[in-house]
Amino acid sequence: MKITNGHQQYLNAIRTNQKTDTNKAAAEIKPTRKKESVSVKISDEAKRLSEELKNTAPSERAEQIRLAIQKGTYPVSPENIANKMVEAMKIQREEQNE
Repeated sequence: MKITNGHQQYLNAIRTNQKTDTNKAAAEIKPTRKKESVSVKISDEAKRLSEELKNTAPSERAEQIRLAIQKGTYPVSPENIANKMVEAMKIQREEQNE
């Protein structure tokens, strides 16, 4: 009694099915059209303001926080983080329901 005959038919059916799935997926791909490019010009005033913002020193409070983080002494409250996350999720749900 040959057992491989049924097994071979099963494998051939799988291979045939995979080939048709691949052909269907390739047929469903549609070429995309190129979108027109957009050019943006930044004014000299905007460039100047950007440079000024880069050169400004951080506030004293921001500097204190940065130093505390570097030293490893910045207090992190898991409760506050969790509460803020819950508040943000509530706001998102309300916005989705509107």
